[in-house]
Amino acid sequence: MSAMFRARWAYAAGLLCFLVAAIAVAECPPQWLYGPGQGFVGVDGFVQVATTWDPDGPGGQQELLVVGGAFKLAGHVAANNVATWDGQQFRSMGSGTTDQVYALTVYAGELSAGGQRCNYIARWDGRQWQPLGGGMRTNGGGGVYELTVYNGELIAGGEFIEAGGQPCNNIARWDGQQWRPLGTGTDRSVGALTVYNGELIAGGRFSTAGEQPCRAVARWDGEQWHPLGSGIAGSVFILTTYNDEVIAGGRFETAGGEPCRNIARWDGQRWSPLGSGTNQYGDVVGLTVYDGGLIAAGLFTVAGDQACNRIARWDGERWWPLGSGMDNWVFGLTVYKGELVAGGWFSVAGGLPSWGIAGWNAQRWRPLSAGLDGSVNALVVYRGEVIAGGRFQVAGREPCSYIARWDGQQWRPLGSGMNDEVLSLTVYGDELIAGGRFTAAGGQPCQYAARWDGQQWRGFGPGVSYKVHALTVYNGELIAGDDYAATRWDGQQWRPLGSGMDRPVYALTVFDGEVIGGGQFSTAGGQACKAIARWDGEQWRPLGSGMEGAPYASVNALAPFRGELIAGGVFTIAGGQPCKYIARWDGQQWRPLASGMAGELGASVSALAVYRDELIAGGGFTSAGGQPCNQIARWDGQQWRPLTTGIGTGVYPHVYALTVWSTELIAGGGFTTAGGGLSYHWARWGCPFTKGDLNCDGDINNFDIDPFVLALTNPTKYAQMFPNCERMLADVNGDGAVNNFDIDPFVKLLTP
Repeated sequence: MSAMFRARWAYAAGLLCFLVAAIAVAECPPQWLYGPGQGFVGVDGFVQVATTWDPDGPGGQQELLVVGGAFKLAGHVAANNVATWDGQQFRSMGSGTTDQVYALTVYAGELSAGGQRCNYIARWDGRQWQPLGGGMRTNGGGGVYELTVYNGELIAGGEFIEAGGQPCNNIARWDGQQWRPLGTGTDRSVGALTVYNGELIAGGRFSTAGEQPCRAVARWDGEQWHPLGSGIAGSVFILTTYNDEVIAGGRFETAGGEPCRNIARWDGQRWSPLGSGTNQYGDVVGLTVYDGGLIAAGLFTVAGDQACNRIARWDGERWWPLGSGMDNWVFGLTVYKGELVAGGWFSVAGGLPSWGIAGWNAQRWRPLSAGLDGSVNALVVYRGEVIAGGRFQVAGREPCSYIARWDGQQWRPLGSGMNDEVLSLTVYGDELIAGGRFTAAGGQPCQYAARWDGQQWRGFGPGVSYKVHALTVYNGELIAGDDYAATRWDGQQWRPLGSGMDRPVYALTVFDGEVIGGGQFSTAGGQACKAIARWDGEQWRPLGSGMEGAPYASVNALAPFRGELIAGGVFTIAGGQPCKYIARWDGQQWRPLASGMAGELGASVSALAVYRDELIAGGGFTSAGGQPCNQIARWDGQQWRPLTTGIGTGVYPHVYALTVWSTELIAGGGFTTAGGGLSYHWARWGCPFTKGDLNCDGDINNFDIDPFVLALTNPTKYAQMFPNCERMLADVNGDGAVNNFDIDPFVKLLTP
């Protein structure tokens, strides 16, 4: 420990008994927060190529996966056609490239990319992409299709006529200073390159190389081009080496005169098949070696005698599938951190949504990026984690069928999830309760309602008669709202509350000692109750004259706030008063909250929560109280205010669920952005905490010393004094614990 910090430590320790009086609770302006778990599940286009790259060689930075293709988004970042993946999240590389990336490789420690723009070839200088030596010139189309390193030079193959101003027909070499030809090149495009026995092997659509007859494949010995036997009758799209042989993939029927459908091997003397190859028109466009086997990818659905959807493994004797494969083209293959990475133009891998890219861990496929692939309908906090239910199949990188949990770092499944959509969530006793359209949970029969005890899913006897839209707890009993009634679980069986409703119950809460039910009904227990009713323990009663609005008024969300009941939904009148989509009940009458909500195509309020003593409303509106508030707004008791630019984009951007977790407001729905940043189907609103900023004022300085000492020595008092901060901000060294090992790193933050 430094002498300076010993003095500060002594000073701070001496002040501990005065902290209650001396420390002012810091406030920070909340904002939308972004991070792992909030991104798109893959890319929004396709991945053409993937490779690995260590930015600082043997230095301290970790190796990265780099993907290129045609896309605008990767995970939770805007990334034009090229991005890196560090094992947790995607990151952009400057402003990306202006057009599709076909090829990637590492040369002289730098990453190089080939494609359609930036003079067809570029290098990454650590901040932006720069043209390499004047680039290439084409006859109007083409570009650089493949890159490799041979004899200390960068080799580029493609469809071009010049490189750096030099005549270079479809293939060229870069020595670090200038481009030079490889003989007279080829007569048509080069799309594949590899190195074998000290020679450069090129494949493509050509018929001559260096004026020698070389059908689709040729070798360069450093001086001139030579054929590989009688060549391949077709096109070669990809080359690699495996078991001391050259492997060629493409679209062809014969190689060296031998029947070799779309894939063949060259042992240095002759061509031979790999089993019976792939099915007709089942092009092979990707090859790599993984876990001792050869991996082939493309458009095929059969390899050998096995059904292999777009990807297969050759063990030296026969072909094997990799799970259920993909639903469309697979282009690029590489290995990163022990996983096989496949990129292409697919949306499903191994039966799971995985847009454009997926990883195979020798047992199953999983998405590469972390996020939710479908909308969130319900949110609740259970055992310190956020629970999300909805219409998704993937959360993070795991299959999470319709329900998942967020621990602050990653999404994880709750057992095997459900067999259909989750619509509602609550906590009852020590169990998590889920309701929805499902009939099974964790593989067990659970009709429309299920309970999770932290280990497994269980049902409620015979279950509920109709799908469950809403859940709450009243007088020690679980209450469920379904299509025609509200029912209660007494620990043994479900019993109706009165004679039920004529239409669905969408919302439930407890207010003033009674159950409040909202929905699309016009009667409850035989009483006229327009869209809202109260259960006093014996019967249903109306709340004033209820809600009205064409064609059917509905109450979709309920929440107590500052002694009043707040109702949101699809209505324009409450208790005879104009109340656009939201209203408050003071125990005697309905009143508006300013001018309510509005939207160009109508409006609705679907979710309500209380955060930092403000009412938060989410739904399908675009304004609140006359203020622009896209899908989400806050009410301070006097007026509506936006949460910056709100939530938007998507087919029908909408907030369906809200909850408060730790110091954050969590929103779920069918949106793709929050505050203008990418945030797929769920979003976080709170303070942007930084390690070492223990008072959460947005800066790391001497005012953080006393809170840091308190976080180390008295966690309970720290939580009381700084309720809007996190004690783990004192984990400056990032080892997952707050202890004395964080002291010196904290001092370094103070005195950089």
